Amino acid sequence: MSVSRIPTRQRIVNTALELFASKGITETTTRQIADFAQVNEVTLFRHFGNKHGLLLAVLQECLQKYLVLAQVGESLMVSDISSQSDLRRFLKYYIQSSLRALESVPELVRSLVGEAGQYPAESRQALAQGINQVNQTIATAINDVLANSRLQYTLPPIKLANLLNTCILGYAVITLTSDVHTIWRDRDDFVNTLVDMFVQEVSQLTPAHPIIDIPAETVREILLQAKKCGAKDYAIAYLLFGAGLTAIDITRLRVKDYQIQANHGILRTKDVADQVRSVPVNQKILGHRYGSATNNPLSAYLKSRRQEIKERYKGDQKEDAQTLDHREAMFLSGDLQPLSLEEIEQMWTSWTQTYCNLDGSSLAIAQARYTWCIEMLARGMDADSFCIISGIKPKELKAYQTRLNEKLAIDKAIALDS
Repeated sequence: MSVSRIPTRQRIVNTALELFASKGITETTTRQIADFAQVNEVTLFRHFGNKHGLLLAVLQECLQKYLVLAQVGESLMVSDISSQSDLRRFLKYYIQSSLRALESVPELVRSLVGEAGQYPAESRQALAQGINQVNQTIATAINDVLANSRLQYTLPPIKLANLLNTCILGYAVITLTSDVHTIWRDRDDFVNTLVDMFVQEVSQLTPAHPIIDIPAETVREILLQAKKCGAKDYAIAYLLFGAGLTAIDITRLRVKDYQIQANHGILRTKDVADQVRSVPVNQKILGHRYGSATNNPLSAYLKSRRQEIKERYKGDQKEDAQTLDHREAMFLSGDLQPLSLEEIEQMWTSWTQTYCNLDGSSLAIAQARYTWCIEMLARGMDADSFCIISGIKPKELKAYQTRLNEKLAIDKAIALDS
């Protein structure tokens, strides 16, 4: 871009940054900056007041560029974080990137350190605010990394970010103002030591919801109990165990979300973020077949649903728009209103009240989804395909695979007695 097309203020800031970085702040005069920027010195003063005002603008520009770098870097890295080793990789990436950024402007850093006592209070406060903004960004990244890795730290993320950036800046200052080799062997020695210090203090979080699936014989009995309660109960139980839907997923279903494709039932569901996924409805659940694509617990319910609505509104030609909307919901309560989450949970309790987990606790409705997930993996579905149809994130997959391995190990041990 030609000089004439860059706005005057930005051109002055760019020029000042180049001169400060190459010659230092003390050695650079406002006259030199104005000459190189091809503006009158009066124009410089009109925009920035004095040299300190211009320096503040330059520092804000540097911090903003650094902030963008940090945000881009953490967005590229955090999504892949799922373990303590990945946390180490993230920290090394950030520390090395930060040092490279600081070492690219050595004279500017030296001048900032040497002349800091001469800056007016407002400049020092503004600089501190800019650094704090960078710390806040990195604190958010650290918090995401710890959450994704299911790790915890004794200090809050903002204090970790403050400490991390203080160490980075301190090393850069030592490197640019003294013989750093008398303290650290080389940069890698410093980076690895700093990373070790942070990583060794983290610990693994215990799962908030352990993966506990339901035995096949109990699932069969639950489905029989649901069948005794009626077509609607049976259809909902069928979707819990045959499609891995959550109770909330079921409340969001519409009649049009169920389609037959290639002789198999397919459901379209939406999560809280309106992300759509397609889920096949299994005709076999833990080795037992429950009909076909066109004749199963769900298709039987939909047939009875149509008949119920037809009987309820027989002869009534004045159905209002609200009634028509309600009829689009797949599952309806007795008054033809969309079935609520509480009603589904009450159904679950009625089917499972005589069963419990090994520790004596009641069966939770979430365990139906856990059971479906374990079955899909046990039947040989690859991890990528499983994550697509289940909506489970790759970082959450390990818990399900661990539970499956436990079951397989038990089965092998039992087989030894055969």
